Amino acid sequence: MAYVHYEFVDEVETLTLAEGPGEAGLIVHFLRATWEDEDEEHEVVNGDGDNVDGAIRSWRLVDSQLVVELYDDAARQLHLDRRLELDLSQSTMPMDDVRSHLADILVDVPES
Repeated sequence: MAYVHYEFVDEVETLTLAEGPGEAGLIVHFLRATWEDEDEEHEVVNGDGDNVDGAIRSWRLVDSQLVVELYDDAARQLHLDRRLELDLSQSTMPMDDVRSHLADILVDVPES
């Protein structure tokens, strides 16, 4: 994933991962609306704009590889593999920052 971008706009945290420069190739957005803290549930959006609340079963970031396990229904709805292994070695964002942003967004799914 060559494109890794974090933004906090209108009280929504978004971490975008994409294969190519800008938002080319496979695109995955991880989001959480901070004003909906009662639910504390994340959302995953694919490049086509399909979204699923609470889509992720587990995640871990080891070195520069992010492994995300989606629930079966969520994977089908998002047209993604149930297990995503995303290489972030091309990213210009430090892995500690990626981990921190994911932990904030995926507050309902602790890193495994």
